Amino acid sequence: MIPLLAKENNQQKANDSTNFSFLFNQDEDNIIRYKKGVITATKRIFKFLKRRKKPFSGIQHEELRTVFEQININKTPLDEQFVMDELENIYLDHAVAFHLPKYIAHLNCPIVIPSLIGEQILSAVNSSLDTYDQSAGGTFIEQKLIDWTGKQIGYKTPDGVFTSGGTQSNLMAVLLMRDAFYHKRQKHDVTMKGVSNAKGQLKIFCSECSHFSIKKSAALLGLGEEAVVSIPVSEQFVMDTEALESAILNEYINGNCPIGIVATAGTTDYGSIDPLNKIATIAQRYQVWFHVDAAVGGGLLLSDEYKYLLAGIEKSDSTTVDYHKTYFQTVSCSGFVVKDPNSLHLISHHADYLNPKDHKDAGVPNQVDKSLQTTKRFDALKLWMTFRLMGTDQLGAYYEQTLQLTQKAAKIIELHREFELLNPPALHSLVFRFKPENMNNEQLNSLNILLRKKLFADGEAVVAGTKFKGNYYLKFTILNPIMTEENFEEILSILSRIGKQIVEDENKIA
Repeated sequence: MIPLLAKENNQQKANDSTNFSFLFNQDEDNIIRYKKGVITATKRIFKFLKRRKKPFSGIQHEELRTVFEQININKTPLDEQFVMDELENIYLDHAVAFHLPKYIAHLNCPIVIPSLIGEQILSAVNSSLDTYDQSAGGTFIEQKLIDWTGKQIGYKTPDGVFTSGGTQSNLMAVLLMRDAFYHKRQKHDVTMKGVSNAKGQLKIFCSECSHFSIKKSAALLGLGEEAVVSIPVSEQFVMDTEALESAILNEYINGNCPIGIVATAGTTDYGSIDPLNKIATIAQRYQVWFHVDAAVGGGLLLSDEYKYLLAGIEKSDSTTVDYHKTYFQTVSCSGFVVKDPNSLHLISHHADYLNPKDHKDAGVPNQVDKSLQTTKRFDALKLWMTFRLMGTDQLGAYYEQTLQLTQKAAKIIELHREFELLNPPALHSLVFRFKPENMNNEQLNSLNILLRKKLFADGEAVVAGTKFKGNYYLKFTILNPIMTEENFEEILSILSRIGKQIVEDENKIA
């Protein structure tokens, strides 16, 4: 049980409604307060880094909920020492430590120091990247990084915006493919009149391993999840292009309207990359929007050695890249990039108080003209500081190391007879399960579910879980370049020990 701290009301100070010393400004007393706060916070972060030896404390949600139920939001200030102690108690002591090599679960990367420096600056200045008159140089930094990303993809005149993550970027892609279809093919003003199925239902195609945000986007945009047609994958978990073309033709036969294809460059579970060149050919043949969800695989743009894996991405109409996954950036930091800047006009809205039409005519660079967000964080600064202080070569070397580690981890899993590896290593993800002899799938499912649960409660290591054809598997996601082969061996040893203990306990009961 978490020890509760002293009662808050005993720590409260008298409230002074005329005290403006908490505002961040040039006043000397306020600057002193800020400096003191930053130093205090930094000490607590260093304490977190030094004390944490395993990625998770093992605390369960029921226990944390009980503690939070006893906390009241205060009307008057609390003592700083109390607040920081409380924060350790309810958050830092139990925060999942993504920087530790035994965290190997989800797509959470360790972060680089330049990104943290950028985070502090952008939070303090608090620019909003919606209009030029709120951001000035910040606007051009974001545009420069979007341009760099687009040029790496292979777009000649790219444009786009930073987003909160892959889900928002994919939403923008589905929005553009919908609106572009109505505008070009049906001369229907969807912005004013809404979605129309008068000439057939709109259909989007992606693999059965694509991210859930595609269906979510279709639902949000009034198309419905049934608008998304899932295409089977091969044994390598990549889209079957023959099945894709067959599905498109079938929708035409049924009187429906194919509007776009989403290819995945780095599936969440398997790291697999769809055959981008073949899909591009099909998209061109049927004149539909071609989007590449490279939220995971976008890191390949940093790598001279592995960039070839994205061959064909340059033929797409738009791309999603998550810098907070494979560029070692703090959350959130993602990009949506289009080949044709004019396509973004489909989602432009002009407000007289913010971005009037004459601004655009005068060439004023307002990012809100092409964004779903209005107020928007200056997340681009983090990537800018990283590129300027590290250079893209060094960042690319970090990324390449994670790919090489994934290859090594796959070989280690295959050498352990107790484990069954499901997928060949593609990018960063390995799906496998603990598989003792003489157990059927039902027994293995129960075993691996309980195994992961017990591992999480132990906290010594954190792995993910997923399903394949109804069966439960464990998953490694390797995004930490300081991991070693010894770390993989240790984690497998822990899994084996816990798994064997589960089997032994069940045999005793039986």
